[in-house]
Amino acid sequence: MKKVFILFFLIFTCSSSAATLKTPESAQIYHGKIYVSNIGNLPPSAKDGDGFIAVLNLNGNFNKILTKELNAPKGITFAKGKLFVTDIDRVLEIDPHSGKVEKIIPIKGSQFLNDITTNGKELFISDTQTNTIYKIPLSTFEPEVFIKSPLLEGPNGLIFKGNTLLCVTWNTGKVLAIKNGKIETLCKVNGNLDGIVVTDKGNVLFSDFKNGIIYKLENNKAIPVFKGLITPADIGYKNGILTVPQFYTNSVKILKVKR
Repeated sequence: MKKVFILFFLIFTCSSSAATLKTPESAQIYHGKIYVSNIGNLPPSAKDGDGFIAVLNLNGNFNKILTKELNAPKGITFAKGKLFVTDIDRVLEIDPHSGKVEKIIPIKGSQFLNDITTNGKELFISDTQTNTIYKIPLSTFEPEVFIKSPLLEGPNGLIFKGNTLLCVTWNTGKVLAIKNGKIETLCKVNGNLDGIVVTDKGNVLFSDFKNGIIYKLENNKAIPVFKGLITPADIGYKNGILTVPQFYTNSVKILKVKR
C-alpha cells in the first residue's frame, strides 16, 4: 500500500471559552500570529454585531481581541499589509495591528460571502448562496463578478495554485479548478467542503466540515491525512503549520505538516 508522505501530528489544541473564541470560521497565520474570525451567535447570516476577530499565539494561547462588533465574519486573507475579511455582504479592510476597520466594501447582490483569497493584485470572494465568485482589484476596490455558474455548486474555500483558482464546494463535496472562465472538477467526496490550502511543496489540502477530515489532493483523488476533527472549517497554512478552526467546539487545532 502506498504510504502517504504528508503526515500530521498534533502539537497543540486550543480549547477556548466563549470569551476568546465563539463559532470560529477561519484561522490564518500572519507574522507569527493566528488570526481567527468568529461568527459569534448563530445563524451565520445574522447581522447582529456580535462577530469579532481574535488573535492567538502560535502555541494556541489567546493573545487579544483585535476587532469587535462585526456581524458574521468568515474568510480571512492578507494583502499589502492589511487584513481582509468577508462579512455577509461586504468585505472589510482592517489594520492587522490596531484592529481599526479602514475600509468597508459592499458587494451588491451578494448574500453569503464566505471565503476570500488573493493573487497579490486582486481579492477573490466566494458567495455560497448565489454560486458566484467576485473579484475586487486592490487598485480600485470596485467589486465585479469573476464567475457565476450553477457548476460552482455552493462555492466555499478558495486558494490559488499558480494561475489556477481552486475552489471547494459546500453542496456537493467537489474540488474545482477555475481558469480562463472554465470550471473543471478535480475530485469529489461525500461531504461538505470548507477550507483549502496549498503547502510550500505545492500539495493541496482541504477540509470536510461534515465528516471531520482533512484530505490531500493526489492525482485527482482525495486521500485522508487527518481524521477525527469536529467541524473543521476554513483551514490556514504557513511554513509547515496547519491551523484548523473547529466551528462547533470554539477551538482551533494546530497541526504540524511534515513537508
